Amino acid sequence: MTLPEPKFHVLETFKPVEAPPLPAAYYRYIERSAEDQEAEAQYDMDDEDTAWLEMVNAGRTSAGYSAVKPDTFELLVDRLEEEAYREARSRAPSQSAIDDDAFCCVCLDDECLNSNVILFCDSCNLAVHQECYGVPYIPEGQWLCRCCLQSPQKPVDCVLCPNRGGAFKQTSDGRWAHVVCAIWIPEVCFANTVFLEPIEGVSNIPPARWKLTCYLCKQKGRGASIQCHKANCYTAFHVTCAQRAGLFMKIDPVRETNVHGTTFSVKKTAFCVAHSPPGQEAVSDEESEGRVMALFTPKKGRKSEDGAKNDKKKGKKGAEAVAQQSSSPQATVPQIPTSRLNIICKGILFQRKNQFTHRLHNYWLLKRQSRNGVPLIRCMHSNVQSQRITETARLLVELIRKREKLKREQVKVHQEALQMQLTPMLMLLRSTLDQLQEKDTAEIFAEPVNIKEVPDYPEFISQPMDLPPCALS
Repeated sequence: MTLPEPKFHVLETFKPVEAPPLPAAYYRYIERSAEDQEAEAQYDMDDEDTAWLEMVNAGRTSAGYSAVKPDTFELLVDRLEEEAYREARSRAPSQSAIDDDAFCCVCLDDECLNSNVILFCDSCNLAVHQECYGVPYIPEGQWLCRCCLQSPQKPVDCVLCPNRGGAFKQTSDGRWAHVVCAIWIPEVCFANTVFLEPIEGVSNIPPARWKLTCYLCKQKGRGASIQCHKANCYTAFHVTCAQRAGLFMKIDPVRETNVHGTTFSVKKTAFCVAHSPPGQEAVSDEESEGRVMALFTPKKGRKSEDGAKNDKKKGKKGAEAVAQQSSSPQATVPQIPTSRLNIICKGILFQRKNQFTHRLHNYWLLKRQSRNGVPLIRCMHSNVQSQRITETARLLVELIRKREKLKREQVKVHQEALQMQLTPMLMLLRSTLDQLQEKDTAEIFAEPVNIKEVPDYPEFISQPMDLPPCALS
């Protein structure tokens, strides 16, 4: 068969007229009314929905009832998702009692601030601090950890240790690793220090570290182990094994002053049971507030053998929580009462509406449970969309601020290098002066000596000096 050929003819009497552009006042945005928004469904049917609706419509047709249209199905599912979202938000305040006894599985701390609260995964009930898991802002609505979001059906394994459960993040090559393992292994780091992902540097781990045998789990070649910080002690253990056993693990800030200025780093210290510092407390709350690397620092470590009795309850609580987190996740789907179902299908007319709505509700529950409670619609309200857009903008601003900070540090380094080339003696004198000022913690030499207080001072010191005049000279 051949395609039909188009036929047309030109009208000789037609003369096109140039239409002038309309003024700007003619163009205006008309926002849709609430009725129009309720009539529009954001849910799109998939193959499973199509097969289920065809099966239901076949039974309705054989019974002499009219078939339900796909548009009606999508509208009802959209309203079910909206009602589930409202139900989940109404239940949110009742979960505050759980927050009081929960602790972060990364730092094993149960304290939280307004800027660093403990978040719970809505699928596996994982509890993590915002800073420990890389969540700068509290998400609106449901929050899922990376495992439940990217691998909800298949359990993941840590490439750095043999233990399951806990807070995971993906590596740059697509594998998974514990956040706490990435923090403590020296060769591993985070590509983005704001979101703490992806994990990089797994390939940089030396082969000798992979061959170490953990003295706690007695496994060799399963992950990368760290060693005791005590000199001449080569006891090796996995990070998660040490965390669960309650070993002393501490991260301290280190301040270094050199020619290029003052830099901040961290010093990680982990001891086996035999060499834990006797009676040394873990990091206190006052010290943790002033730390520069609070993003990577556990707020509370573990006590030594002498303090193990005091931490026995804490360790038992942590072990039970880890066991609970390592168990299979349970899907939580908010139940919609029958009275609300009648309101949902209000305004939609078809035969045997209530019976079909209850059947659709059961099908919707099964589908949500198969997805571990993940909603079928990501954006359900216009205000939620605006809030998410605002959150995205805040995250972008945070990244821009971090980028500009790094650029400023780079400019300072270039400036100091140029000054070192032009005036090396002046840079050396400034560095010496900074070191002297750091030694003078009591600020004894910050001001010149008062002659009234020490009248005979000029008899012994002919040329009095203090640190600020040296800086000006």
